[in-house]
Amino acid sequence: MVVMGLAFWWLTLLLVLAVLAVAGLGWWRAGRDTAARDAVLVAHSRRLTRLPAYRAAIGRQKVRLASIAALLAVVLLPLAVAAGRPGTTETIDPEKNNRDIMLCLDVSGSMYSTDRAVLENFSEIVKSFRGERIGLVLFNNQAVTAFPLTDDYDLVSEQLAGYAEGFSLFGGSEYDPTSGTFNERILASSLVPDGLASCVENFDHAEEDRPRAIILGTDNDVHGDGVYTLDEATELAKERKIRVYALNPLAIGSDHTELSAATEETGGRTWGLDQPGATDEVTKNIEKLEAARLPDVAPVHVRTDLPRVWLVLSLIGLVVLYPLLWRWRR
Repeated sequence: MVVMGLAFWWLTLLLVLAVLAVAGLGWWRAGRDTAARDAVLVAHSRRLTRLPAYRAAIGRQKVRLASIAALLAVVLLPLAVAAGRPGTTETIDPEKNNRDIMLCLDVSGSMYSTDRAVLENFSEIVKSFRGERIGLVLFNNQAVTAFPLTDDYDLVSEQLAGYAEGFSLFGGSEYDPTSGTFNERILASSLVPDGLASCVENFDHAEEDRPRAIILGTDNDVHGDGVYTLDEATELAKERKIRVYALNPLAIGSDHTELSAATEETGGRTWGLDQPGATDEVTKNIEKLEAARLPDVAPVHVRTDLPRVWLVLSLIGLVVLYPLLWRWRR
């Protein structure tokens, strides 16, 4: 979370109070000096003060004084704020940068009507992450990497939104979620075990002990035989210490029971897509379960000073003030 504020707010407050005190003292002394001078009485002076030219001159003088006061405020107040060190404070959890999460989506025919909802759930889940690397794999009877693991969250949001739109436009989007995911020479479809295995293989830095998780969107409605069985794909995930979490749009029957058992073997869990609070529960479980695998490292607080805007404002005030003072003195 990024928080904006002043490091030395008390210094800014003191400087503002000092400026106000000096201005008030000057006003008070000017009034006393005027009152102390010898007054010269002039008869019928009201005629003079009622003249339009006189009133116009008094009005111009008031405008000049008000303008000088405003410009002095533009010069001095930003300097007071800059003295207080304006900036942002950000809390960073260093270990989160070592965590990888692969989104794995079944785009077969039985999932087509619900895939948009799954991708929208993925988008909601990703919003709660910060620092983790995210990737997306799409599969039917063969898998395609939509985008590899990345911490570019703008890219992740754009890609997820684009593929979700692709499911609603029937190919009218620049993102075709089914492109390359179906091989006509393979007499099978919705090969969830092969898709899961492909997602496991998409993690890089295999030699590093990084916390890894897969969020799998599928109804586990497999047709035909692939390279892996679900047990073999699950065992592969366990060997790589990857937990699998699943969202199932059809959370009933033997397919759901089999998928639930497989994810629980890896230390994960399966939720129904329409289950109330499923998105929040996925996020909380990932945070809770994955946190236990992270070293106990204290968060780092990073401060970034941002005085530039205030100094520029003050400089602009000076640039405008001096020419006006010179002109009015003439």
